[in-house]
Amino acid sequence: MAESRDTFDAPRVRQPIGRAGAGILLCWFVVAPMPAAAQEHGARVTETVATRSQTDVNRTEALSERVVTRRTETSDGEDVVVETYLPSIDGNRLALSRRVRRVTTVTADGSRTVEETEARSLASPEDPTMRAVERSVTTVRKSGPDSYVSERQEFELNGNGRFVPVRKEIVHLGRR
Repeated sequence: MAESRDTFDAPRVRQPIGRAGAGILLCWFVVAPMPAAAQEHGARVTETVATRSQTDVNRTEALSERVVTRRTETSDGEDVVVETYLPSIDGNRLALSRRVRRVTTVTADGSRTVEETEARSLASPEDPTMRAVERSVTTVRKSGPDSYVSERQEFELNGNGRFVPVRKEIVHLGRR
């Protein structure tokens, strides 16, 4: 897999813009939403793009997977979004197939991480709607001078489309 870092720059316009065009352009810049992480003071945002290509039977190289990872680090935690793009049904392009969002918040005595996975429906792959399919909550807290307790709960969708707990794990780290 090849990795690259992308930066986002506004496109440069080389032709003069009339008054109406300038007004529309100005409104677009004012109205366009900024990512919340980019607005936080002191946030560090990085993006990594990894692509995988395969050679088909005609010896033509085709893009088979693209994984985009956006990481935002702040003073009180980290937000990571991993998006996986796979070939669409028509095969002409890559379509968003899976998104995993992991938010870690630092607390006074440890941390809390919530990870949620969204995916397209396996029953109707042509439907572009992403739905939450898994969620996990991990809490790490101090339990003594040299010990921590890690508690992880995993949730999955039931037949009614609601998250229900399916697994709980508690791990003691260090001395008790």
